[in-house]
Amino acid sequence: MSIEVKPHEKIGVCGRTGAGKSTLTACIYRLSEPEGLITIDGVDISKLGLAELRTKLSIIPQDPVLFSGTIRDNLDPFNEHSDDGLWDALRRAHLVNESMLDEIKEQTEVNSSMHKFHLLQIVEEDGSNFSLGERQLIALARALVRKTRILILDEATSSVDYETDAKIQDTISHEFANCTILCIAHRLKTIIKYDRILVLEEGEVEEFDNPLNLFHNENGIFRTMCDMSNITADDFL
Repeated sequence: MSIEVKPHEKIGVCGRTGAGKSTLTACIYRLSEPEGLITIDGVDISKLGLAELRTKLSIIPQDPVLFSGTIRDNLDPFNEHSDDGLWDALRRAHLVNESMLDEIKEQTEVNSSMHKFHLLQIVEEDGSNFSLGERQLIALARALVRKTRILILDEATSSVDYETDAKIQDTISHEFANCTILCIAHRLKTIIKYDRILVLEEGEVEEFDNPLNLFHNENGIFRTMCDMSNITADDFL
């Protein structure tokens, strides 16, 4: 496959199971070394150290990793940001309600009455005291804190309801407006308003165009997937 993504472009990635969607993410993060060439702003990523590369990327994965400690530790493990910035990230990730924020901040004792997403709240090993959907929202807050220029979403809202998914997509469209986004999506409605859709099939580029053009190709894979998801032309408006 050979593709070019423009600065600040929002790319939705879809395809059947085994099409190569997650492999694409693994190659960008160099979890597996690609046989070809991946460049960011003209820089060959294979020439970068892993730490240097990965600090320039943010990912909200399908199954986010949380560390033992506190919510604060998970949002800002190197203690680089103010509490106000972390609270703001929790608010924008829809984990705390803005109208209750001042009241939540005043809670200082870790007990059963403390808000579940208070900065001092305990996170157990692997985040086992949070649901998968909650872990995905914490990962979104972590990405908001990091402010990188490239964001990868790997089935990032697969475990939240459609209402929360819509809120998250709204957050992403506003808060990451100056980022380049690659969104691997199981729910097609998540990506139908992105700039372009990349459809993979057996590790190859099958279709790559703006969503509406792909939808109007009645014999295309994307159109077939839309029909199966009961997506109509009105959903693109």
